[in-house]
Amino acid sequence: MIKQNIRLEMVKANARINFEDRIVAFIDILGFKSIVDNASKKTAKLETLQELISLLKEAVPLLDQKVADDVPKELIPKHIYISDSIILSAPISSEKMANYCGLSVLVMRVIQLTQLLLSKGYLIRGGISTGAVWHGDSNIVGPAYQEAYEIESETSAPRVELSESAKKLWEHQTEKRFSDMCLNYRGCLMVNGLNSCYILNDSDADGVVEKTFKTYIDTINSNINNIHNESARYKWWWFKEFFESEIRRKSMSTL
Repeated sequence: MIKQNIRLEMVKANARINFEDRIVAFIDILGFKSIVDNASKKTAKLETLQELISLLKEAVPLLDQKVADDVPKELIPKHIYISDSIILSAPISSEKMANYCGLSVLVMRVIQLTQLLLSKGYLIRGGISTGAVWHGDSNIVGPAYQEAYEIESETSAPRVELSESAKKLWEHQTEKRFSDMCLNYRGCLMVNGLNSCYILNDSDADGVVEKTFKTYIDTINSNINNIHNESARYKWWWFKEFFESEIRRKSMSTL
């Protein structure tokens, strides 16, 4: 049995690389290094690290469970997570669904992850690109992945930026009903992580958006007031300014 498992792992490791055009998102959890450093020195902080690792492992599978049963499996974004990073990819288009737009699907998933992690007290940063990539069960390689990774590593703000190729595709493919999912903010086309259409709350009660956004601003202010590292505080200040711009744009006078 052990030998059989080893052979299966070798088959997986030697899976043939087959590049295809896909949308790729690389997402990084901000503040992870500090959490790991604290957990390695203080046993009491291990629980925080364990909870975050569990969240990263379970986040996308939980979101996948909410996808309609009639959606072909290959159109649901593939994902892997490594350390503090989540990597997603999806086909650009599909003959199986005439109205399928892989970029919109991936942007939606990034919005969901933004709000899920924000509700737990974390910000994300990342990049989205298009092009050749091979996405296996446990690895991903290709120019599109490399570009998405480079975008994440080069920006200091807690946002998920679109590459030039992704920008062109967004402007060309996006229907009006999806237009609010990405915004030009401070000279950058980025995912609108605060899009209220994707609040992870199953309640249809009146005021759920305002209540949810109230919890977001409470989390933001708490981090600004309690974090002493200037680099980390800057990121929360930046996100607060983006949050306030969205409140003004949506005219949420109750916040």
